[in-house]
Amino acid sequence: MQNFLQRDLGSSMLSIAVILGWLGLFFVFLRILTISIKRILDAFLKKS
Repeated sequence: MQNFLQRDLGSSMLSIAVILGWLGLFFVFLRILTISIKRILDAFLKKS
């Protein structure tokens, strides 16, 4: 029973780490996207 609980804790910690990693990647991608959109809009608005 003890061994099962430790293994279950490890697998749940691993899934939490994976979910946090995907969330981090998502926010980094979102940040890059917003910065590039802002730069494109700034360049477009400066021309006109």
